[in-house]
Amino acid sequence: MNLEQAIHARWAASPVLCQLLAADRLSTGLAKGTGTPYATLSRKPGRTLFRTNAGDALDEVPLVFHLWHDRFDAGQAIVRQVHAVFDRSDFALSDGGHVVQMRRGGLSVVEHDDGVWLWAIEFSVHVYLPSGY
Repeated sequence: MNLEQAIHARWAASPVLCQLLAADRLSTGLAKGTGTPYATLSRKPGRTLFRTNAGDALDEVPLVFHLWHDRFDAGQAIVRQVHAVFDRSDFALSDGGHVVQMRRGGLSVVEHDDGVWLWAIEFSVHVYLPSGY
């Protein structure tokens, strides 16, 4: 299970978050043919923080959830729950990889001309990668 798949699984495992926005309304990359509300997850270029002589590494991976909603209060409730589910979390990945910590970063919100609100919810994810990963 890669990082994006693990995040989808964590979203789906949260009954409160799924009640606010079903897990199938979260997509990786571009959303196709969907009305609001929905969210996308995108990975930005990361960097290796350190690598050991054995080949293990700790990478920093910036992630952004983009959330589109036509109701501000409902969107804010989703943002709060995304923070509750993911901020300061750690979880396993496949092949021995592990998210050591997922920390929230910046948050921005803008209302578009059509009345749809867009939130950008940023996270910094520290991922341990064992040798050979």
